Amino acid sequence: MNKKALYFGLLYSLCFIVYKLVVLLGGYTLTKFGFYYSTVTGVLFILPFFFLAIYLVREKDYGGIIGGKESIRIALSILAVALVITSVYNYIEFEWKFKEIAIGYYNSPQYLDILKEQQLRYPAKINVEDFPRIVKDQISELSAFKSVTGKLIPFLFFGLGGAFMAAIMLKRKVR
Repeated sequence: MNKKALYFGLLYSLCFIVYKLVVLLGGYTLTKFGFYYSTVTGVLFILPFFFLAIYLVREKDYGGIIGGKESIRIALSILAVALVITSVYNYIEFEWKFKEIAIGYYNSPQYLDILKEQQLRYPAKINVEDFPRIVKDQISELSAFKSVTGKLIPFLFFGLGGAFMAAIMLKRKVR
C-alpha cells in the first residue's frame, strides 16, 4: 500500500468523523438533511481525496506518468482504509447515541403522526390498535449491524465509482 494512500484514507476518515460528530452532537440527526442526506454527503467528500492523492503520487513519486492500474490501486487503498475506519465509527456512533435517538423518535408524536398518515392511506393494512406493536417492532429491530451495513452500501457505490473515475481521469500512460 502506498503511504500517501494510507495517509489520505486516514485524513478522509478523520474529516468524516468530525463531520458526523457535528451532525450528531449538533442535534441535526433527525432533520431532513441529517436523516436523509448526511451520510451520502459524507461519502461524496471522499472524491477530492481520490483526485488529490492520485495527482500527488503521479507528480511526486512517478514523475508525472502513472498507469491506470497504479492509479486505481491508490484510490482503492484510500477507499479500503476509509471503509474500515468509518465502519468502526458508525458502529460506535450507533451504540453510543443513535440507538437512543431512534428509540426517542419512535416514541415521539412525529412518528405517531406518520403512522396516522399511513393508516389513512392504507386503512386495510394498518389499524390504530397496531400502533403500539409497530413501535415496539421498530425498536426491537434496531441493530448496529443493520445501521453499519446500510451506510456501507452507499459508501461502496459512490466510493468505487469515484475511485474508478479519479483513476481514469488522472492516469497518464506509461511509455
